[in-house]
Amino acid sequence: MLLDSLKTIGRNSESDECYTPSNQVAPLLQYLDKDKTYYEATSGKSSNILTGFDEHGFNMVGSGDRDFFDCTRDDIYDGIVTNPPYSIKDKFIEHCYKLEKPFALLLPVASFQGGKRGRMFMEHGMSTLVYNNRVDFTGKRNPHFGVAWFIHGFLPPNTIYWVDNPK
Repeated sequence: MLLDSLKTIGRNSESDECYTPSNQVAPLLQYLDKDKTYYEATSGKSSNILTGFDEHGFNMVGSGDRDFFDCTRDDIYDGIVTNPPYSIKDKFIEHCYKLEKPFALLLPVASFQGGKRGRMFMEHGMSTLVYNNRVDFTGKRNPHFGVAWFIHGFLPPNTIYWVDNPK
């Protein structure tokens, strides 16, 4: 059963129901400018990232019901920070690169691999903040996959940083 579950992470709508606990933005914030404004592209579904930014005194605008793929460069403020639906992560990554703004996407660690993603990462660069343990999205203390912040433009290109997972 677990093997079947792991094979489908990021490829189905069930994998899209992983809402970021608000404290999980903390490791990312040290790399962001508190005087800038960030855009949360999926806040119509969950506002936990907005809450985390607000709790730390950062400026963030939520998408509400706006479709991210209708956004232009001018809609994004100073950068994108979101946990996109994993089933369409490639589409999110591609759109983020096209918008030519810095971005940070919380994605499964397995997102390092993938033909299309790999080509985009090699062409444009990608850095990451990798947690030293798994994020508990459900509160059941049984996370079955790891995540990392995949970052472009907020960090030097093609670097990996290891961070503690806030409890």
